[in-house]
Amino acid sequence: RDGDIDRPEDEAYADSYFFNANSKQAPQVVDKNVQPILDQSEVYSGCYGRISVNFYGFSTNGNKGIAAGLGNIQKLRDGESLGGRTNAEDDFDAVEVDDEEDFLG
Repeated sequence: RDGDIDRPEDEAYADSYFFNANSKQAPQVVDKNVQPILDQSEVYSGCYGRISVNFYGFSTNGNKGIAAGLGNIQKLRDGESLGGRTNAEDDFDAVEVDDEEDFLG
């Protein structure tokens, strides 16, 4: 899809093409040295990387087209987060709570 047409309000898609890929199984995720990344927070919308993808045709209930299947992911480097979500560590400070104190009361 053409980012200039489908997402004109989002500068992250300017002068770019994009597609959606999915999989029923979670992809394997590795770093630039092909070492597994186990912490899911290390990979986010906005980091730079490579993916393996397979394209396949489909014909279901009268709908025909080409779909993209997601294979694996290789993270190359960090980038600016494209999402609006914040990290819990940034939102909160540590607190000490007395377990016997009525928290809501």
